[in-house]
Amino acid sequence: MALKKIFSELVILIITVMPGIVGADELWLTNGDHLTGKVIVLEAEKLQFQTTYAGKIAISWKEITNLKTEAPISMVLMDGSIAKGTVEAGNDGRVHVKALSTVAPVTFFLSEVKQINPAPPGPSVKLKGRVNIGVTVTRGNTETDTYYGEGELVARSGKNRFTLGARLNKEEDHGEKTVDNQTGYMKYDHFLTKKLYLQANAAGTKDEFKDLNLRSTFGLGVGYQLLETDKTNLSFEAGGNYVNEDYIVVEDDSFMAGRWAWHFDHFFYRNAFQFFHSLEGLISLEDTNDMTIQSQTGFRFFLFKNFNATTQLNFDWDKSPSPGLKKADRAFLVTLGHQF
Repeated sequence: MALKKIFSELVILIITVMPGIVGADELWLTNGDHLTGKVIVLEAEKLQFQTTYAGKIAISWKEITNLKTEAPISMVLMDGSIAKGTVEAGNDGRVHVKALSTVAPVTFFLSEVKQINPAPPGPSVKLKGRVNIGVTVTRGNTETDTYYGEGELVARSGKNRFTLGARLNKEEDHGEKTVDNQTGYMKYDHFLTKKLYLQANAAGTKDEFKDLNLRSTFGLGVGYQLLETDKTNLSFEAGGNYVNEDYIVVEDDSFMAGRWAWHFDHFFYRNAFQFFHSLEGLISLEDTNDMTIQSQTGFRFFLFKNFNATTQLNFDWDKSPSPGLKKADRAFLVTLGHQF
């Protein structure tokens, strides 16, 4: 009987003490509510709080008057300092953080807290790019060789973005060149806000069959990044460029021009394929007949991992080409490549 009584008292004691052992984080709100659960993260003045009765909820940080945690958390203050430890509720909007490495707790106002449990910082520079190559060789009644290649590398670091790219297109028919053009370009963007940026650009284009030994452009402008996500990108640019055209036959030319450009790409159906469209135009501020437009439009179909097959149309238009030449050149391309 004595053992039975002792066992019963022990069970009652465990049931009574267990809630205190398990514990929970606690929040007190300005409207008088008292919540229990687990502090997850504080970002953009919203606290993510996990509860057993309502799942994960978001609470405005300004609505929280006090806080208590059972497990250590990391709190980033407005001055950049970091406090790590368990949190005890204080008075007048203050909390006390007790760290294992300190004897006395650190005390500060909740209003001084900028983040809780922030995600570890990502790489300082994020790189993305692509390389595509297409080769066609025919022999017999027809003897043609076609080579196309393009590549682009984009480095993103905080408020800065660098872009470097090139395109090459060559074709021979019975050993005679019928297409021979190359383009290289670079661009630097400095973001003033999340979407608005200043940009500097430079490009060079050679095209033997358009009488163009080298067209070089340098310019400045502004841009607006309407969308920038892993799935969709959309940007618009406008500015002024200096254009120098070195021709093979006709007289060389140089002028100031207005520049406009846009870029759009979007993934479809669980990233199975991507549509892309880029365009850049230049128009002389002295003679509107000096106008050029270049665009690339197509689809990338992802075969496995980051390898893809691409079908695209490259369009090159010159309002006033050299005498005897057509205004528009079109190239329909199928290539294989890698994107990262």
